[in-house]
Amino acid sequence: MLIDLAECLYLSSESKVNNNMRIQSGNTPSPSSALTELGRIAVGEKVERSGQVVPSSIDSFRIRGDHAEAVHKVYGETITELPILFYSDQEEIVCNERLEIRTADGKLFGYGDNHTFHIWNDELKKYAVTTVEKRPQIQEETVAFLQKNLHPGKAKLIKWLPVLTLRFVIRDIPLLGYWQFSTRAVQTTIPNLRNKFDEYKKLFGSVQYLPFLLKVKKVKSNKPGMVYQYPIVDLVPQFSFETAHRLARHLRENPQADVSHWLSENGDKPEQLPTSLE
Repeated sequence: MLIDLAECLYLSSESKVNNNMRIQSGNTPSPSSALTELGRIAVGEKVERSGQVVPSSIDSFRIRGDHAEAVHKVYGETITELPILFYSDQEEIVCNERLEIRTADGKLFGYGDNHTFHIWNDELKKYAVTTVEKRPQIQEETVAFLQKNLHPGKAKLIKWLPVLTLRFVIRDIPLLGYWQFSTRAVQTTIPNLRNKFDEYKKLFGSVQYLPFLLKVKKVKSNKPGMVYQYPIVDLVPQFSFETAHRLARHLRENPQADVSHWLSENGDKPEQLPTSLE
C-alpha cells in the first residue's frame, strides 16, 4: 500500500548520478520568505508530433505565469539572458538540488535528498516523511510500485532523477517576488549551475544581491555518431574579471565586508558589464 511506501527511499547504484552532486542535506526546506512566487522559467515547450504531445527544447527562455508579460515588456519576446539577483545565500532556498520521482502521467510522487524523503500517501492525501534508516530499500520499492501494470516502454521511464531549482529576482521588473527555474539536465546544466553557484559563493563569501546573468544557448553534441542540439543554461557574474579580482582581494583583507555595498561603490559602470558569453 502507499502508506508503506510513504516511509522510505534509498538511492540504488543504478540511479546514482555522480557529477560531484551536492544532494546531501538532511532537510529540504521550503522556499519560505517574504517573497511570493511570480512565475516560472523554462527552456522547453510541448509540441505535437505524430499525434502525440511531447516536450521539445528551445534556445530561449519561456516565461510562464500571470506576470510573464511584465518580463516580456522589459526584455522582449525572445529572451536568451536575464539579469538576476539571488535574494538569499541559503542554497536550500535559491539553488536547491533534490531527487524526484514522478508517476507515468507526470505527477510528483516523491522527493528528497540522500537521507530524508517525502513520499505521497494516497490515504492521508499528503507527502509522508521518512529516512533511509527506516526503509533502506525505498527506491526499489517505490519504482516497482509505480511501474506496476505499465507497458514496458513506460515502465523504464519511472526512476529517481536529480532536479536543480534556482529561485531569484529578475532585475528591473516592478514586482516584489521571486521567479523559479528548474532543470533535470543532469549531465550539463545541473553541474554547470550548481558548481558555479558554489564557486562564486566560496570566492566572494556571499552571492546575495550580486548581479548575475542567467543565459541560455543551444550547443551541438560532440560525441561520435550523435547529431543533436540541446540547451545549456549558464550563470555569469555581471561584473568584469578585474572587478572580481579586486573584490576577492578586498574580501581576503576584510572577511566581514558587505559584498553588494562594495560593488555599488567600486564595481563596473553599466556599459562595462558583460552582456554575452563567447
